[in-house]
Amino acid sequence: MHPITRRKFFGFGLGAAAAAGVAPLTLAPLAHAAPATPDAPPGNSAIAFFGSIDKALDFQNTMMDAYASGSTVRLTQSYADQSGLESTAFTYDNAVSIHAYLLNGSRDSLARAEVLGQGLIYAQATNFPFNDGRFAQAYFVNTASPTGEFITPAAFPFFFYTSAVGDQSWAGMAFAQLYNRTRNATYLTAALSVANWIVSNTFNTLGPGGYSFGTNINQFNQSVPSTNGKSTEHNIDTYAFFTMLDKLTNHGSANNGASWKSLAAHALSFVTAMYNAAGGYFYTGTLGDQITINPTPIPEDCQTWSYLALLDNRFKHTIDYALANLQATDTAASLNTHLTGSESFTGMVFDTASLAPTIPGSDPNAVWLEGTSHTIAALVARSIAGADSVRDRVQDLQASVKLVDTCESAQSQLGAGQTVNGIAIPLGQGLVASTSQMDTGFGYTYGPSKHIGATGWYLIAARGGNPFQLGDLTFGL
Repeated sequence: MHPITRRKFFGFGLGAAAAAGVAPLTLAPLAHAAPATPDAPPGNSAIAFFGSIDKALDFQNTMMDAYASGSTVRLTQSYADQSGLESTAFTYDNAVSIHAYLLNGSRDSLARAEVLGQGLIYAQATNFPFNDGRFAQAYFVNTASPTGEFITPAAFPFFFYTSAVGDQSWAGMAFAQLYNRTRNATYLTAALSVANWIVSNTFNTLGPGGYSFGTNINQFNQSVPSTNGKSTEHNIDTYAFFTMLDKLTNHGSANNGASWKSLAAHALSFVTAMYNAAGGYFYTGTLGDQITINPTPIPEDCQTWSYLALLDNRFKHTIDYALANLQATDTAASLNTHLTGSESFTGMVFDTASLAPTIPGSDPNAVWLEGTSHTIAALVARSIAGADSVRDRVQDLQASVKLVDTCESAQSQLGAGQTVNGIAIPLGQGLVASTSQMDTGFGYTYGPSKHIGATGWYLIAARGGNPFQLGDLTFGL
């Protein structure tokens, strides 16, 4: 075996390690060992794996270049046209894309990550109706601004002006990773700007503390606090973001004088308070009173992101909770399925509410492909940091490879006939958000529309990346 650290081994991705001959024999079959012939079936070979990664990256590029190309500052439309969301570019999705591009590591991908980073900086500086460091939930990207950037407010008919803390922290983490890679100070400045907005507007002392949901814009274009309860997921994001800032600023402080380390700890205290030790999972957060725990639904992302962000083995079995309670298999026989024939996909759902949907037309067996990739990433991270036996680590890899196969198969089979800006997206590029319509339990659904968020997470997870850890997006030795 060649001398190589476990981190570098997983940094190659599940397929590359075996193909490069660096994996132990016991792990090589799990990592898609190279086939004897180049036309081996998809999902059973390193060639298929690498082809899937290449096509996923092609999809991200196709979506990014739908309205402008080259160095033109822009953001990327999140979903295919068929979603009905027009040219909406969600802040969170574009942050995920930046992480995916940084992990890919090529010169073109780094350039694209920087274009999107500059797009977020422009959005932050011109955000309607407040440019005080925050981001809106989304922007339109089909027409140029007066100064040439393809970013304008997502006004009628959606008015995506909400500023949720999770979205702010994801944009901030993208800036932190960009600054860590490039040392371009504009990214750190932008990260500090949104971080100070979070502290000034959402620091909360009620109940278990943490950070509140964020702000809404009312009909008078006034900023008002959201009436939603505090979110465990948002506080996981904020903890990771502020921990990055603590490192990047050499243990610096926010504008209010509090250290980034203490502000991260404030988020962490909320997250740990949301842990149900008896059940082995994290609650979704609180009710609107900011104090009372909201017992249902139980989301997937709280279980997997908590491990990715904390790498704390006291909570490592939340991944097992997700695998045991938040998986489904969508087939052509499922209620309200979009699948036909022999199509079958096993993966994660959004939360416990997805398994008993109340929104008409939703499929209780729909598979959420972004969440499936979250789980791949968490399993790989636990196989590295979990301090488990070799057997347990192999089992984690086995589980992750099965989920990679689900993503590969869905990529090759689902989303035919979809477009971006009216331009056909080739079948085999990108992942749909979910295999059928999925009820999230929070008043909205996902559906089988090609999605840069799902695809970006697949690109991160399949290469063993972890966007919650600073510098963990560097591909290669």
